Amino acid sequence: MDNPAYVIDCEREFATIAGGREENLSEKPRPHTFEEAITLTGVGRFHYKLLLICGLCFMGVMVEIMGVSLIMNQMKCDLQPTLEQQGILASAGFLGVVLSSHAMGFLADTWGRATTLRYALCLSSVCSIVSAFSVNIWMLIVFRFLTGFFISGGQACVFSLCGEFHGSGSRIRHVTLLSGFLCTAMMFAPAMAIGILPLRIETIVFGMRFSSWRVLLLANVSVSLLALVGITALPETPKYLLVQGRGDESLEILRNIFAKNSGRDPSEYPVKEVALESGGASLSDVHGFVDAVRLVWHQTVPLFHRTRLWHTLNICCIQFLIYFLAQGIFMWFPTILDELGTRNGDDTLLCNVLQDLNIASASQEESAASCSVAVDTSTYQVMIIIGGCFVLIYLIFAYIIDYMGKKNLLMAWMVLTMISLVALHYVEQFALVVIALTVVMAIGNCGGLVSTIAMEFYPTHINAMGMCFIMMVGRLGAVVGSNILGRMLFASCDPIFWAMLVLVVLLCALGFFLPEKTRGQRQKPSGTAKAIVAATTSPIFAINSK
Repeated sequence: MDNPAYVIDCEREFATIAGGREENLSEKPRPHTFEEAITLTGVGRFHYKLLLICGLCFMGVMVEIMGVSLIMNQMKCDLQPTLEQQGILASAGFLGVVLSSHAMGFLADTWGRATTLRYALCLSSVCSIVSAFSVNIWMLIVFRFLTGFFISGGQACVFSLCGEFHGSGSRIRHVTLLSGFLCTAMMFAPAMAIGILPLRIETIVFGMRFSSWRVLLLANVSVSLLALVGITALPETPKYLLVQGRGDESLEILRNIFAKNSGRDPSEYPVKEVALESGGASLSDVHGFVDAVRLVWHQTVPLFHRTRLWHTLNICCIQFLIYFLAQGIFMWFPTILDELGTRNGDDTLLCNVLQDLNIASASQEESAASCSVAVDTSTYQVMIIIGGCFVLIYLIFAYIIDYMGKKNLLMAWMVLTMISLVALHYVEQFALVVIALTVVMAIGNCGGLVSTIAMEFYPTHINAMGMCFIMMVGRLGAVVGSNILGRMLFASCDPIFWAMLVLVVLLCALGFFLPEKTRGQRQKPSGTAKAIVAATTSPIFAINSK
């Protein structure tokens, strides 16, 4: 031990070990993936505010589209539309949504989710306000079409906006809760109608009688304006910024989210580097019409890549059929409800009621009759109750979806819908008929589940385009259903209800093949697991923290 050579060798050995440790400590830490980085921000005040703002955007779409159906009777007194013009007006908003959804998805993927929503909500609000001052039916139709055209961004872009601020542990639940705001709109719009439409307003504005239906249209804009104010306070999604190569901005936003959720200083956020994601496109690449067309093409084609083709077609087919059935029943539900109410409990077997109802002659008599602004609020009250039931269904979905899985929950509701369709052939009690019809209409809630599946399926650089495309197909189904299904029900009720049963069976079969991550893949990693993953991750690109 006293040998000088031995002592020297030991000193050299320890010096080498110590030097190696210093070199290891001086090495740059491995960057985190986005999933790890967003999970470390936690879920708190920022995400609850995000849910409310995105929910208002989603509510705005439904209120604007649904609001037109609530003013039909009162609007006749001022604009005197024909039956054909009323049909066009009822579909104008849906048609606008269908025609613009693809463009909105393209803008959201190239211009930004938040930026696209801000302009979309602003333009739709302007068009909706102008529509309240319509001097004739065609002016009302055109501006309701434009309102639907611009507000479509609040329908599908909002799923990407909400989902990309969440990690896998909370994303599904919050997107499902977001879908529940659609049902909140079903309560809000009739409640506003009950409060405003019975008012007798004889004010003259710009040479026209400013009736209560015009006030209702203006009141409905309030939801979109509140959403617009909220959107201006939200940053762009950090995932979108990563795809665009703006990693420094993404990291700064993640720090701010962490600070708002935890109440701690942004500098305490443990992530120092975030791995870049590739594949994004930008409007800065557009220098002419040809470039624009090429960029739209490049954003659309990946949806139908051979690895996604089957799932894209399957999701689109399911969305079309869901909204075809739900909107087809919902469009005629007030008429069916009124007719059931006139029976006073006598023979309320649904198909007998529908076969006895002659819609064409009833509409003609209404048109020929003297104009009346009397409002029967009982139908609106039933719609509010149904909207409340739908909200309750979404809340249940949100808190059992992690345990049942999206596909299982979807198919379970399809089975319940089948039972209700069969029951409608036999039940005669008014309450049971209304409950069964409500369950059938509630199949529209499954559209939110399918949207959640699609949002997880499509990668970030085409996520908004994919969401807007499938929602476009869904709204196309709503347009077709509202114009065809109801009339077919009144013409031949029994065969149509059996055909609807076959469609729901088909939906259940198609739902079995939907893509879905396993619960293990979605499970939120523990702190130890996150540390291990962060230490072993080696992405191609990384952004250093400033």
